[in-house]
Amino acid sequence: MSKPNNIWKNERNFDDESLKKQRYFFVAEHNDLISKARHDLTARELKIMDYVISKIKPDDEHFNLIVTSMYELSNVLDLKRNGRTYSQIANNLSSMRRKDVYIYNEEERSITMTGWFERAKVWENGKIELKVNEEFAPYLLKLKDKGNYTQHLLIDTVKLKSKYSILLYKLMRETQEKDNQTNGPVLVGSLKDFKEALGAPEKYNYGRLKDKILKPTIEEINLMIDDMDLHLYEKKQGRKVVLAKIRNEWSTTSDTQIPIHDWLDVSK
Repeated sequence: MSKPNNIWKNERNFDDESLKKQRYFFVAEHNDLISKARHDLTARELKIMDYVISKIKPDDEHFNLIVTSMYELSNVLDLKRNGRTYSQIANNLSSMRRKDVYIYNEEERSITMTGWFERAKVWENGKIELKVNEEFAPYLLKLKDKGNYTQHLLIDTVKLKSKYSILLYKLMRETQEKDNQTNGPVLVGSLKDFKEALGAPEKYNYGRLKDKILKPTIEEINLMIDDMDLHLYEKKQGRKVVLAKIRNEWSTTSDTQIPIHDWLDVSK
């Protein structure tokens, strides 16, 4: 998206909430959006979507218009505030309008095919308006009534640099909360399972997936996320790896799921 050099010169912050406080909002998603959705978002686009989801309140009946700004997005997502970053964010929003996401519904045996935003509008002074596509209502609204959801602090995904790290982090959170696993939650899958879940190149064999994605991703999560200590295990038939297991060996003694009604109550 080509922009005049002076387009962001009159930027203003359109949100009075504390920017630091916003990083500790909760991101709550239906588990199907984590484990059964297929898409091709970049790391920054994943963070933008998490930011948008963190603005959804537990009792929202429909998707409200999200009003924010380049200033706010850059600060909350820990990005450099300059014209180049703002132009990249505008491109990210445009890309997210066009990119498809496919969500499989096991009960209906159906696939929802849609885009992330119903619309996105950017002003020359940096103001942004976003409206989430209504197709996401079953996966983002009234989750307290539906159950089968996973939540995490926005700051966790903000800290991660790789899109693979963000996706694996979400899968590990889902594994822990869905199965109430507090004694070493384990994510198990075949080569095909992990490639699909993480959006890895189709041409990767297990060796390349391990070296290029799994090992670096596990190292980044272990470094940046306080309550994760991930370890990779393999099940072989002969010399061939048929299953990979990723276990969180960080010691926990109780259920760490945060009550959904506390999403936006950061005072507790």
